[in-house]
Amino acid sequence: DTTVLYVIDKILSLSNSTNGDSIHCIDVGSFIGVITLMMSKTLQKNKKEWRVHSFEPFQETFVRLKKNVNLDAFNNNIKLNNVAVSDTPGIKTLKSYPNTPGQNHIEISTLQNKDTNYQKSVKVITLRYYMYENNINHINICKIDTEGSDKLVIKGLYEYLENRAISYFIFEYENKISYEKIKHILSTNGYTIYFMVRNENIIVNSLENYPKNSKSLLNLIAVSPEEKTNFKKEFNLSD
Repeated sequence: DTTVLYVIDKILSLSNSTNGDSIHCIDVGSFIGVITLMMSKTLQKNKKEWRVHSFEPFQETFVRLKKNVNLDAFNNNIKLNNVAVSDTPGIKTLKSYPNTPGQNHIEISTLQNKDTNYQKSVKVITLRYYMYENNINHINICKIDTEGSDKLVIKGLYEYLENRAISYFIFEYENKISYEKIKHILSTNGYTIYFMVRNENIIVNSLENYPKNSKSLLNLIAVSPEEKTNFKKEFNLSD
């Protein structure tokens, strides 16, 4: 989705969106690194210290991610993590799809799955733990694409979410039920959600304003109250 790339580039290029001594971005479910490398490309223009933290649990995909990142001249600023992210740490089952690896995901249901041909155990951490261990106090953009467990990733931030230590969340609209759960968590903590029109470089403030002829999957951006005014101005959004 070119709109996601466009929005990330524009946000990270804003001088008032990179306050503080350093810049940190998170890419959960980084796959082969498209978003990670986009973040790096934009941040290379910034004079502040910066780092992109990428998470990809599936080993075969992680190898491809690592090869792609190694081609980046600023790869030392990119930290790769071969783990999954959720709301609790531990070991979980990763369901993989060899023909469509972009759909790999952690099994959420506790019900036994009879199809065990493509299941592996994977280490799981929380973003709360990761930020604490790496002494990260603020995240500029946190992009999440976990094929179904985005809500759990967000829940795993705990007090960092309550303190709005993350300026922007970017995630995918999976279905209405999932969206409402995520919306509840984020809106409770003061975030406002906007909808990115796929491949159009346009943002709208409600589903009612989303183009009727666009039936592709939606990508959403949640904006903290501290960033909302500047965000609306930059993307020409009204209340």
